[in-house]
Amino acid sequence: MTGNIYCYTRFPAHFYGHFHAREVGRANPRPMTEAATFPPSSRRATVGPRFAAEHADLEAWIDETPRHATVKGMYIDSFLMIVERCCAQRPTDKRYFSFKDYPLRDLMRMTVDSVAVIYPDISPKEGLVRIGRHAYPTLASKTIGKVSFSVAGRSWGRTLNLCQKAWEVSIRPGTVHLAELTDTSARFELRQIWNFTDTYQVGIFEGMMESFGMRGSVHAEPKGRRSDADIVLNWKA
Repeated sequence: MTGNIYCYTRFPAHFYGHFHAREVGRANPRPMTEAATFPPSSRRATVGPRFAAEHADLEAWIDETPRHATVKGMYIDSFLMIVERCCAQRPTDKRYFSFKDYPLRDLMRMTVDSVAVIYPDISPKEGLVRIGRHAYPTLASKTIGKVSFSVAGRSWGRTLNLCQKAWEVSIRPGTVHLAELTDTSARFELRQIWNFTDTYQVGIFEGMMESFGMRGSVHAEPKGRRSDADIVLNWKA
């Protein structure tokens, strides 16, 4: 697979369960051009043996996610747009309404299955980060995203301040608090945010930094439960 090269800090595999740190460049992610096909909805995507342990961990993560957890349809619709840009087929023909609540588990299931289809040659967790990178620019390209972030304009600081509200109106339960903000760093406290705090959420912030042309790093610091982590951003002034 060809595309832009991302430079990031690589740690031993066992290290990712505790700390996820990555350098972020200026390049935006490039969708793959090869056609890919999702498995029938009656069965899940298959994963090779070298990625079986990671995939099993993600399956356990979905199982632990509360059944009452929800996400707004606009975010599922944005995810489906990402899939269409990365491969030939949507995993579902269902229509999602922007402000209606849907089971968060459904989005998590589609996201994990998409990794095996779009990025079959990399680890599932790395694939979740890459998909996460598309989230902000995809949402920002939609009318609803333009309206939501229009107050911030192209201000990096104002956009960061809008994040906590954006997360809290889109996912339930869950809170995102901008605990620290300096000229070169920010710390977000994610609590009860179940959709993959150490991978997908890291990718979201990477995508935001790339969209604003920021160079720096993003890492997650777990805080107990899978759903709790601090996301720390550092960038060059």
